[in-house]
Amino acid sequence: MNLVRKYKIHRLSPCLNEKELEIVTFIENKLKGLKPIKKVTYPQSTFYTDSNGISFLEKDDKTDRLRVRHKDFWEVLEKKKLLNYIDIQDIIRYMVLIHLKIRATKPIRLLNFLGLEDID
Repeated sequence: MNLVRKYKIHRLSPCLNEKELEIVTFIENKLKGLKPIKKVTYPQSTFYTDSNGISFLEKDDKTDRLRVRHKDFWEVLEKKKLLNYIDIQDIIRYMVLIHLKIRATKPIRLLNFLGLEDID
């Protein structure tokens, strides 16, 4: 069963296995407390940063494209071989919608992208 579907069901009645719960908890912890920031140099985008000023998401307001920080976020899910690329896109898109109320097209990972100077 698709993780997004299982997550929806889990919100009503716990049903995730340990691995799935680890994934969901990891993403929720990354999204928790992110604040939207507008930058003068990138007026078409909204950046979502944590309390340390690290940007984890960039939403292009014109195209609804969601760019996700690779380091310390996307790569963790890949390195642990927890999910494949498409499944990572699906669960991030759904959880961003639920937790941050951001409607976006399929998220993409980027190692470096404009406006996120703190990403290496």
